[in-house]
Amino acid sequence: MKHRLIIFLTLALLAVTALANGIDFIDQGNKAYDQKQFKKAAEMYERALRDGESSQLRYNLGNAYYRLNDRAHAVLNYERALKLDPSNGDARFNLKFVNEKSKINETSGSNYFSELLSGWVGHLSSNTWAMIGLALFVLMLAGIACYRIARSVALQKTGFFGAIVLGVLALLALASSFYMYHHTTKTIYAIVMTDKAPANKSPREGEKEEFNLPSGTKVQIVDSIDNKNSNGGVWYMIETAANKTGWMKKADIEKI
Repeated sequence: MKHRLIIFLTLALLAVTALANGIDFIDQGNKAYDQKQFKKAAEMYERALRDGESSQLRYNLGNAYYRLNDRAHAVLNYERALKLDPSNGDARFNLKFVNEKSKINETSGSNYFSELLSGWVGHLSSNTWAMIGLALFVLMLAGIACYRIARSVALQKTGFFGAIVLGVLALLALASSFYMYHHTTKTIYAIVMTDKAPANKSPREGEKEEFNLPSGTKVQIVDSIDNKNSNGGVWYMIETAANKTGWMKKADIEKI
């Protein structure tokens, strides 16, 4: 009798697990969002993340958090959506909208031209830029071939100058690919999750506060230290877009 009970409970557990796995949490989240049940929508999207991430799912989750007036989690998920797919224009637009509404300044100390260039390059992933560079290189070879075998002077000039232009564009695409690869894999960014989070002069409690940041602010992590021996926990040295640096507790920020 005892063995039958164990078998029955095991089968029931498997049935419940299979039923749970069969639930389309994204669809449930979309329905809840359409019904303005934003807390339930966020919960469904969070559960869907257990089965894998996508840029669209992160974008949907960001929208749900924005409707819940949770600026930090909204910005975090828009940023993660763009990290997965830099060409996600909806996530880029909403991220800019939230930052402007919250009066969060995302500009750095670089000039207008460099800001415009980095923004344009950031619309595509490193792999996409690499494929564009490869395609341009092939077209450059075609231009060289045209210059070598064409009998017409006009075609020779077209092939010669076309190859030069395509070669330059191929190099620019390759440079963009390296830039995006470094931007998404080597540089570590985080979002401030606590409003008016303090940035201290050194990684210790009670130290002088250099400045504080509103929730939703994007920062770059440049160093870290674990003060576990003094029960201080993990601290990150962060740098803002305005090139200000300070130490923040791990609990106040979350990596993108």
